[in-house]
Amino acid sequence: MTTIESAFRRFVGVTVDLQTYRNIAYLLLAFPLGTLYFTVLWGGGVAGVSLVPLFLFGVPLLIAVLAVAVHLAELEARLTRGLVGSDVNFEAPRPNEETAVEFAKHLVTDSRSYRAAVYLLSKFVVGVAAFAAVSTAAAVSTAMVLAPLLYGNPEVHYDFGVWSVTTLPGAVAVAAVGVLLGFLTLHACNVGARAVGEYTELMLGSAD
Repeated sequence: MTTIESAFRRFVGVTVDLQTYRNIAYLLLAFPLGTLYFTVLWGGGVAGVSLVPLFLFGVPLLIAVLAVAVHLAELEARLTRGLVGSDVNFEAPRPNEETAVEFAKHLVTDSRSYRAAVYLLSKFVVGVAAFAAVSTAAAVSTAMVLAPLLYGNPEVHYDFGVWSVTTLPGAVAVAAVGVLLGFLTLHACNVGARAVGEYTELMLGSAD
């Protein structure tokens, strides 16, 4: 097999690789999960800071936010390992192994608690960007692939600046570009998922 044939097989083989669809699922899940993380941690953190003058309410709430953060980070690490195959490893401290005071002290003094919180908050930005990129690319490529079926519909217009699709050959050319864009989108999803996995490993730590 020549180098060109091998490269072509790798390029088109992305469509039958199950890892591709795991990576897409991982990127799309980042949006709802990132929204959840941001809502819980940001809302709890703001409430805790505002209640700090009332020590009995504000400080315990902030500690609770850190406790939630480390457990969500452990869940995120498992999700990343399962879907992306990353080597990330994060284990939240277990309160049943320590007294309440020891557990709280452990959370507050461990830098991993704050890295987990920062990482989870940043997943909101990652999730929004990933969802916007994947959904937009999928919508555009699908619309282009359907050009031979839709170009004659008076309610559908394929306009590309100075050129509009008005003939079947032109629509077929647009569909071909749409197929190419679809392949490129799948490859981009693989690269993006690996990048997010490496970021997760950087923030939360690896098994090594």
